[in-house]
Amino acid sequence: MRVIVQGNSMSPTLRDGQRLFARRLRRDPRRGEVIVFRVVDEQLPHRIKRVVAVTGDPLPGWLVPALPGVSHVPAGQVAVAGDNTTRSQDSRQLGLIDCRDILGTVWGASPRSISW
Repeated sequence: MRVIVQGNSMSPTLRDGQRLFARRLRRDPRRGEVIVFRVVDEQLPHRIKRVVAVTGDPLPGWLVPALPGVSHVPAGQVAVAGDNTTRSQDSRQLGLIDCRDILGTVWGASPRSISW
């Protein structure tokens, strides 16, 4: 499927207006992959973010205060963040993402050494 990046939350990896190809997943996403997922939002039908924690992983320290009582990523969910950590919504605002809402992984967006 084809998607268009809207905004700067994934810069410098992805640019606003950039056209991308995403492959549908036949498995759960892996840590570091860039995913396209559905959101309930009138302005944007989907979001593009990087997976920072998968099922069974401990929650990243920055996410713990936003999800009291949760210590690990539950089954069938992932935590996400944008590569532009100063201008991006992440799982603190969006919550954990259900794997059923993931539309695909972005082709060619390799994992980066970003400090979440």
